[in-house]
Amino acid sequence: MLKQHLKLFLRNVRSNKGTFLINTMGLGVGIASFLVLALYVYNDVTYNHFNKNLSNIYRIQEIYEDGEGTVTRGLVLPKIMEDIPEVVNGTRVFDWDEHRLAFGKVAFPEQVFYADKGFFSVFTFPFVEGDAKKVLDDKFSVVISKPIAEKYFGKTSAIGKELQVGFTENYLIVKGVVDIPENSSVKFDVIASYETGETLSPWIVGVHDWYNTFSKSYLVLQDGVGPEAIADKLERIVKENFLPVGESTIQLSLLPFAEYHAKVESNQTLILILALIALGIIGIAIVNFINLTVTNSLARTKEIGIKKVHGATKKHVIQQIMVESLALGLIALACGILLMTGFLLPSFNRLFETNLSISSFDPLFLGALVLGIWAVVGLFSGLVPSFLWSKSKLVENLHGKVTAKQKPGFSKYASIVVQFVIAIMLISGTLIVRKQIDYMVKKDPKFDAENTIVLQTDYWQYPDTEAASQKLKILADELDASPLVSSVSFTGSVPGDYDENYNGFYMEGHSDKADIFLRKSYVGEDYFKTLGIPIKSGQGFERDGLLLENTVVLNKAAMDQLGFTTAQEQVLREGSPDGQPYRVIGAIENFTYQGVQNEMQPLAHFYTQQENYTDWEYLAIRAQEGASLQVIELLEDQWQTLLPNATLTHFFADAKLDAYYKEYERVNTLIMWFSFLAILLSCIGLFAIASFAMAKRTKEIGIRKVNGAKVSQILNLLNKDFLKWVVVAFIIAVPFAYYGAQKWLEGFAYKTQVSWWVFGLAGLATLLVALATVSWQSFKAARANPVKSLRAE
Repeated sequence: MLKQHLKLFLRNVRSNKGTFLINTMGLGVGIASFLVLALYVYNDVTYNHFNKNLSNIYRIQEIYEDGEGTVTRGLVLPKIMEDIPEVVNGTRVFDWDEHRLAFGKVAFPEQVFYADKGFFSVFTFPFVEGDAKKVLDDKFSVVISKPIAEKYFGKTSAIGKELQVGFTENYLIVKGVVDIPENSSVKFDVIASYETGETLSPWIVGVHDWYNTFSKSYLVLQDGVGPEAIADKLERIVKENFLPVGESTIQLSLLPFAEYHAKVESNQTLILILALIALGIIGIAIVNFINLTVTNSLARTKEIGIKKVHGATKKHVIQQIMVESLALGLIALACGILLMTGFLLPSFNRLFETNLSISSFDPLFLGALVLGIWAVVGLFSGLVPSFLWSKSKLVENLHGKVTAKQKPGFSKYASIVVQFVIAIMLISGTLIVRKQIDYMVKKDPKFDAENTIVLQTDYWQYPDTEAASQKLKILADELDASPLVSSVSFTGSVPGDYDENYNGFYMEGHSDKADIFLRKSYVGEDYFKTLGIPIKSGQGFERDGLLLENTVVLNKAAMDQLGFTTAQEQVLREGSPDGQPYRVIGAIENFTYQGVQNEMQPLAHFYTQQENYTDWEYLAIRAQEGASLQVIELLEDQWQTLLPNATLTHFFADAKLDAYYKEYERVNTLIMWFSFLAILLSCIGLFAIASFAMAKRTKEIGIRKVNGAKVSQILNLLNKDFLKWVVVAFIIAVPFAYYGAQKWLEGFAYKTQVSWWVFGLAGLATLLVALATVSWQSFKAARANPVKSLRAE
């Protein structure tokens, strides 16, 4: 019997190729889109779940009066592990270092992490090679990621291989290779012990004091012990050890690592939006599939009547339609999975720079998801026509008619409304995101982005740093002497790349007040002049200015926080009331040094001199107005003359700020894709319902034409029945879209206005597409010969 039902299914497919293709591809595209978005959401909500003791891992945070710190002082974790027995393990991670690593002729710059020896006891990364227990015990032993192992050693074993550090005699010995999951908050290419870092990195000294906040610290609590159980002990550690003793307002807080990604790294509003889009897309696709399948099935009413005449039972009829529906659903499901793995997922990975695969799903979860979709589409698309046919009269079946009770009522229009509500919301969302991105990008950064070129020194690439230092200085002097160049400045920071380096400061003469934390940056002479950052009061670090040693320039946000009304005659002491004094010699306007989605943070620029110019990360060059391209040519010529064997990397001063807006560009592209898809799927559904409705009004249309109705009048009559529901969808969608836009924009410190034209444009676009879809069917019905339709009736 099953074989016979499948033969009938194949015959029906051959006779209705167009309907079959539209139906399977419509659902297939919907399933593929749903699975891609579901995979991304699933990957996000299961972040860090690969860690076996995840529920006991906590990240230590320092809480200040004006916010939270993501890094801690170097001695915080060792003291906690010494004084609090409930802490069974812990590790600090230092991730600021970069070195040139080489294996033979294969050499690349790599970011090198340093951690305590318990790192792989806290985080249970899956090892491809090596033993997690003792990989960091020896000095200069390292663990590398699987991609790094393949980059340097190909398919051969990496264990025991040596990587040269820079051009020195130091070599790192590979003791392990890990396959870091895509959804891990802690990612690294190369990781070594702190002991190794003390030899390789000048910054690592900060782990041995109560002052420098360089470390990311994690601890593991005993089973059944929560943060509240050790809160008093943490407070005591702060009072006894933080400077100044007894006066600090800092608190130590433990953030569950299971919540870290959601609270710190992830954009939960985006995840919610993507989850809703996924449900909306699969909902539209399933409803359309069911509508098309039912419509196609009801068109075969006469066939069912003939089968009944030849003795087919109700059970036989139901079995046939259920087999056909389940088979059609299975084909659509297979098409969707193939489309997802072969096209949509690779495209999504390129857009979001991820490495997701269908294997990222838990197998049981994926199986339940796929079977659930198949069951819903197969059963519902089969049960609806089965129920209608079982209730129909044989005489009506033989005439191919549908009784009044069988005519689709409001339910068919409800599906139209729901689909177009989703489409209008997606189009509105696309326009809002685009409007906000344009607002952020075009907002005045308050520095000269167009005329400032930045050279990246890339200290790691020079075999002889002293010789390279001299040549960099010659390069800077020759550029500065050019009439095409206004000024130059060596600097450790540029907009878009300011280190998260915070320290506490005291206002001289106000030692009774708690320390205030400022973000620190180290820059050289003429930094503000070269970047074109306006001086609000006082002076910058100009070469012809006052003595610059131990001086600092604050932005307006820092001035406001400190309560300074003038930059003159103010002194800040670092770390304690008796700490290193710095004279405040100037104040600058707030300028965009990070994305404008965040409030402007207090920022302090410290004048610094470097004996070795390769220690600076950048050389900023400000070209005369309109001379940027000529300066770039001059820079390239001079570089080729002075440093022919080194790689030149340069960019305009606002280039690194683009990274802050990249995520929103991706979101905009993604929502735009799915807006188009939602419109397409909605139109398929509208096409199916319109086809069914036109077929049932054939007699009415024929009579109207016989009585003199024009084609345009019939078009208006038929179209308005559908388009009015699109208007209803617009009325429903606008409040939800407006609310969603406002909630999303709440995450931005500087945001655009939600303009009403956005919703009007979304509604108009949807209405025009729907009109085109319905008008095609309506025009065919209006142009049909009324004699044929009346004779058939």
